[in-house]
Amino acid sequence: MNARALLDKLRNLKVKLTADGDRLCVDAPAGVITEEFRTALVEHKPQLLKLLEWEQRKLSEANKRGLVVRWAKEPGWIALHDPTTGECHEVRAAECLPGVVNSASAHRRSSQDANQKRGKRESVTQRERLR
Repeated sequence: MNARALLDKLRNLKVKLTADGDRLCVDAPAGVITEEFRTALVEHKPQLLKLLEWEQRKLSEANKRGLVVRWAKEPGWIALHDPTTGECHEVRAAECLPGVVNSASAHRRSSQDANQKRGKRESVTQRERLR
C-alpha cells in the first residue's frame, strides 16, 4: 500500500491526519488504528507529511481565489470553484439560481473585455515594432 492509498483508507475510517512540522498527528476513533496501520504510518510518514503539506497548500491557494462562477466549456453548464475544497464542480445552468447564471455571464463578459484590451495592446506593440 502506498501513502496515498493509506491516507484514503484512513480517511474512509474517519481518521484525521494532520502535519505539524515533522510530526504526524493522528485523531482516530477508538479501535480503528490497528498494529498494521501503526506500522504503515511509521513506514510512510515522510510521504504522508508531504501529501498533507501539499493538500494544505492547495487549499490555501483555493481559498485565496474564493468562489469563482463561470461558464464551463460544455455549453449549458456552469463551473463553480469551491474555495473550501479547491474542487471545481459543474452544474447544469437550468438547475442554477438566476443569480448564479448572471454571475457566470458577468465573468464571461469581464474575461472577454480583458482579452480585447490585451489584443489591442498587442496590436499597438506590433505596429510599433513595424515602424
